[in-house]
Order: sequence, then C-alpha cells, then structure tokens
Amino acid sequence: GKSTLAYAVERKLFDMGRAVYVLDGQNLRHDLNKGLPQDRAGRTENWRRAAHVARQFNEAGLITLAAFVAPDAEGREQAKSLIGAERLITVYVQASPQTCRQRDPQGLYAAGGDNIPGESFPYDVPLNADLVVDSETSALDESVRQVMDLLRRFEAI
Repeated sequence: GKSTLAYAVERKLFDMGRAVYVLDGQNLRHDLNKGLPQDRAGRTENWRRAAHVARQFNEAGLITLAAFVAPDAEGREQAKSLIGAERLITVYVQASPQTCRQRDPQGLYAAGGDNIPGESFPYDVPLNADLVVDSETSALDESVRQVMDLLRRFEAI
C-alpha cells in the first residue's frame, strides 16, 4: 500500500505542476542499496541512505515521497534530524500481517525466512505519525485525499 499511495500522490502533485519524486525503498535496493540484507539492520541502513537522498532532493526543491518500511523509532528519529523536523511528514500506511501476506508484491512472505518486519524482527509502529492511513479499509482515492489535506495543513503544497 505505501508505494501505491506514494505514486498516486505523486501523480496528483505532478498534475498540479509540482516538482515531486517518489523514493521507493524496493527500487533503491536495485542500485544505491544493492546488496544490503533484507533484515532489520539492512532496512535501517536502506532508510538512512534514503533519508540523505530525500534531504538532497528536498533542498533542490522537490517534494520527496519516501515509500519505505522504517522498522524502528530510532531510525525514524535519525531521518527526522537529518532531513529536518519541519520538513519531514510521517504517514503510517497500516496493514495487518494477513493483508501484507496477501499483497506480497516482492515475494517476501512467500520466501519466508528472517526478512519480514513485525514477524521475523520487531517493527516499531510509528507512535507520532502525522497521519495513519488504514490501507485495508480506505480506498486509494480517499487515502490520496487525506495525504493531500495533510500536505496543505503543513503548507508543503
């Protein structure tokens, strides 16, 4: 749900004439973060590197939508400090493990192993998210509207 939502918001912002880019965690694993393990430590490093890229894109004037599993509160705080608390908005796209297993676009659940956030290693739910989107009950259009409203509230658009 997080990538689907990010790309839908990107389209909406692009149609409004905004400079926007989606940093997708899985896509970064094909180049910048190639070779990082899919465990908690690898995901944390993936997220840390992406935060650096997001900050650079943001400083260049792009609205950057980061679609990542950020497994721990410490890593999210590190990203906030790197990017700037005034420029980082957290949207937690919530889904049950059963829904994640059904969607499983990368085959992580099918492969099993020790790379499943919240099952194979702990996942710290973001307690201070600016928005929680329940991807099981909210339609994509409604979720996009919620994110757009949030961006307006933060005067990001």
